Amino acid sequence: MIVPKGKTVLIKGTASIRGECEVLGARLNFFESEKFVPVFCLEDCEIEVNGEFKILDGSTIPESWEKLSKMDWETVFLYGGVDSGKSTLATYLANKVGGAYVLDLDIGQADVANPGAMGYGFAKDVVSLSKVSMINGFFVGSITPQGREAKCLRGVARLWKELRKLDGRKIIDTTGWVRGRRAKEYKLAKLEIIEPDLIASFEGKLFDWKTFEVEKGYVIRRDKNDRAKARFESYRKFLDGAKTFELERDGIKLKPDFFKGKDVSQFIESVLGTRVVFARLGEEHLTICTKEDCNPEYEILRELKELYEVDDIFLFSESEARNFVAGLYRGKKYLGIGLIKSINDRILLECTQSDFDTIEIGEIRLEDGRECFIKRF
Repeated sequence: MIVPKGKTVLIKGTASIRGECEVLGARLNFFESEKFVPVFCLEDCEIEVNGEFKILDGSTIPESWEKLSKMDWETVFLYGGVDSGKSTLATYLANKVGGAYVLDLDIGQADVANPGAMGYGFAKDVVSLSKVSMINGFFVGSITPQGREAKCLRGVARLWKELRKLDGRKIIDTTGWVRGRRAKEYKLAKLEIIEPDLIASFEGKLFDWKTFEVEKGYVIRRDKNDRAKARFESYRKFLDGAKTFELERDGIKLKPDFFKGKDVSQFIESVLGTRVVFARLGEEHLTICTKEDCNPEYEILRELKELYEVDDIFLFSESEARNFVAGLYRGKKYLGIGLIKSINDRILLECTQSDFDTIEIGEIRLEDGRECFIKRF
């Protein structure tokens, strides 16, 4: 099809382009994308699309984004709610300035790393941050920072310590959790760790930091189901081509090790009033595996935490003791995810990596084509 100068084509699928155009700040003649990507025609263009498309008048890129790309900053921190366009802005900025490092801290809708992890890489001439190769990452094991702020901030500090040493511009993409006191405290903590030159805010002026206000671009809103589907597809991408490994549990570092610690099964069974397969008391956590699904009152769990002086209680049934999403490390190098199919004296693990020495279990499970979560209290 011929698209006139000054029009934008939103494309999801593959696109071949003849003519001068701008694709999120990059000059491309071919791309493939699972999301809608805006192609702004600088002249009449011939575009072949294999997928979905829609044509709009003018550009979908706000003037404020163009101004931001021309400003003098080394590190910019993107601040905005869910579906505000932070990742799109990060992609545009990286392309427009000729390449930049992107630190993706959005564990719920991660692009550079897998869902449940932070990661950074170098972005240039890409249509999405999901096309960026991860240099290093940090596994959180949850799709929300709420209740995991301390661990998330450890990840921010570790990755920023590495990234700040690298030459080049840096763009910090963050979660959409911005409402409420805890969210603001969490954002402030990240700002104090990173100390950016500039905050690009979709939410107006904020804090005592130098802020540049930006507008939302053309956003196709996604509901919770859409975001869950996107995460599941991302898990599939990171596990594509996985092989199955059978590992000796004593030959690998497992964090947290659900099966290590003092056996307190008999006492826990009497407290919960249900059959317990095993209950292990570790240094920082209590792991309870029940024969059937169990939902004890919060007061009981609170008293167990006080009794055993642990930070966390992990609770799951025997049928749920499988398909755990786990982070794989070699030292402090994050390699990606694996899927623990079963765990007892040996670990049955599906993954694309082999050179790892640590397996970190998160709170996420994959079951029957959907995302499930371990109960953590």
